[in-house]
Amino acid sequence: MVDTESRIFEKRIRLEGTDIEVCVRLENKAIRIDVKKSDFCVHTVVIDDAAEPLEHGWLVNLLAREDHVELRDLAKDADEYLISTNTNQG
Repeated sequence: MVDTESRIFEKRIRLEGTDIEVCVRLENKAIRIDVKKSDFCVHTVVIDDAAEPLEHGWLVNLLAREDHVELRDLAKDADEYLISTNTNQG
């Protein structure tokens, strides 16, 4: 088993023909996955204790989570936030 307490592993994957990049980082037994669009992070997932052994994997597989992020909704939220903050305020 790799000593993940003191080492950091990082991998970046650029999807050819797009402005999408996935960055995966393992540090202190936690894995962090950042999805970037045009060099801006649009979604982050952190799984603590990812480097630990997994018991009952077949059951965990049944309970696994899947998240969907609508980029349009994220962009809309950003627009609404900018509108709600009056940048002309002193």
